[in-house]
Amino acid sequence: MIESHDYVLHIEGTGPKTGIISADEDGLPALHVASPPEFGGPEAVWSPEHLFVAAVSSCLMTTFRTIADLSKLDVVSYSDDPVGHLIRDENGLYRIESVTLRPQVSITDPEKTDRALRLIEKAERACLVSRSVSAEIHLDPTVHVVEQA
Repeated sequence: MIESHDYVLHIEGTGPKTGIISADEDGLPALHVASPPEFGGPEAVWSPEHLFVAAVSSCLMTTFRTIADLSKLDVVSYSDDPVGHLIRDENGLYRIESVTLRPQVSITDPEKTDRALRLIEKAERACLVSRSVSAEIHLDPTVHVVEQA
């Protein structure tokens, strides 16, 4: 296990409210980013706000998948429809106040439904992104039992 790690990025501004994020050291594709349209940015470009919600949601997914694998829980599918709630606070500053995660997990064994729910909750508590942000995280999981293919 690692004790620490640095995630090195480069951001290049391409306009007043647009830019490109790259992570050449990790070989990641460049990602166009911009202020969201509600703050004067262009349509159809990832915003920091979108990426924030995506970071919380994707961290839950990857943490859950790891815990499920270690726990020998057979997961057929995983999806989420997260929502980040932005507010303007009493100081007139914007922030993401909360993120609601709605993971939907499909398993084949109906007797493991409660276990799957417990593992989702455990993953949320262990998720490094959730533990690193001040936004309140709400968890509303659903476990579906599907026939084995």
